[in-house]
Amino acid sequence: MNAQAPAPKIRRLRTAIALFAFGLTGIAALYLALPPVTEFPRWAYVVNPTIMLAVFVVAGTFIAPVCGFRSRIAERVSGHAVSLLPPGAALFVLAGIAAGIVVGLADHGTRPLWQDPHGLTPALTDNWRLTSLRVGIFYGGVVEELTLRWGVMSLAVLVVWKAFGRNAPRPSVNQVWIGIAIAAILFALGHLPALASSGAELTQALVFRTLFWNATLGILFGTLFARHDLEAAMLAHAGFHVGLLPASLLAVLV
Repeated sequence: MNAQAPAPKIRRLRTAIALFAFGLTGIAALYLALPPVTEFPRWAYVVNPTIMLAVFVVAGTFIAPVCGFRSRIAERVSGHAVSLLPPGAALFVLAGIAAGIVVGLADHGTRPLWQDPHGLTPALTDNWRLTSLRVGIFYGGVVEELTLRWGVMSLAVLVVWKAFGRNAPRPSVNQVWIGIAIAAILFALGHLPALASSGAELTQALVFRTLFWNATLGILFGTLFARHDLEAAMLAHAGFHVGLLPASLLAVLV
């Protein structure tokens, strides 16, 4: 994994500003997707995600390079002559699209096992809309990766490394994998509040389905972050949501 080699030095203030500004595209996408009439002002729903984005962007800016993790945006604004897109960017997008198709169809095919009796929890292939794609690409692909991979995963790896690595100059591969798993589990758990607010009965099967798919995807995105860079994880995450469109079309035929 690239986490075994030192990452190029970055300018922290420039990096934090650039990554936070990029993350605001996802906050805007989420804001625009909210219904115009809600119990609270629409802006109130994006306060917490914006605060979390800011906190974990700053945390990741200090911690990620120490662990050997990279961001091309961070390196570019720090004066390094790097492309904003990683080599093989199309392959990362295609990997995400493939994951979207496979997971979407598997989720559709197993719905009798987990869907609540009232059908309050749709399968991933249900109710596909352009709005959901926009939120998936910009909020999921950008904000969640900045928060969960750049911030949380880097912090988890640092804690495990310092707790068990003693004087090792870099986190070990196993310590990086533990960090990937921790971030993936937290990523999965983060989807449960929205599930609960939908009014669906939180059966064991429904909770397991939600945790399993999101943790699996979190491991995929975390592995790409560790092996390549933040942008690779972002492209795959965005590609996943694109892949749900063909999965939705195929689900009609199944």
